[in-house]
Amino acid sequence: MKKLICLCLALAMAMSLAACGKKAPEETTAATSAPSVEGTMEELVNKIIEKRPVEFSGGSIVIDLADTSEDGQWIVKSYTGLEDASVLTDAAAYEPMMGSIAFSLVAVRVAPDADAKAVGERMKSGIDPRKWICVEADDLLVAGYGDVVMLIMVSSTGGMTAQSFVDAFQTVVGGTCDFVI
Repeated sequence: MKKLICLCLALAMAMSLAACGKKAPEETTAATSAPSVEGTMEELVNKIIEKRPVEFSGGSIVIDLADTSEDGQWIVKSYTGLEDASVLTDAAAYEPMMGSIAFSLVAVRVAPDADAKAVGERMKSGIDPRKWICVEADDLLVAGYGDVVMLIMVSSTGGMTAQSFVDAFQTVVGGTCDFVI
């Protein structure tokens, strides 16, 4: 009987130590990690468009980050402004179905070891606001929240502003942007 009680007490003590050992790292990680945006980047882009509707027919596209072909790299550069997708884990864009409207909304999730603001700066400096044949975006902002960076470029002649999409982004993610450049 004494052996059974000792065994039960030893087992209870081992389980309590194991439970304590699991809690501490989770609490530390939660306290130090940046806010995270739930869902895919395609879902985020669609929610932003729902919050800040556009007056043209458009659609979202998931950017294939695994496509390392010449065409795949061109697509990454065209949408994100980045030379390669090595710092990204997910990306989507929303653009008009007609190429004569200067509008591009892109959301990317940066890799855990990447600096979101540095990625945003590279996106802004690398994007071509004249990527369409006959039109140019003259209002461009890049905003970040946690591990997500949003690039928005529009033509101010269309009555839209990049800031209105940054405001919608903040509403959708439920917080103030870490940066807007």
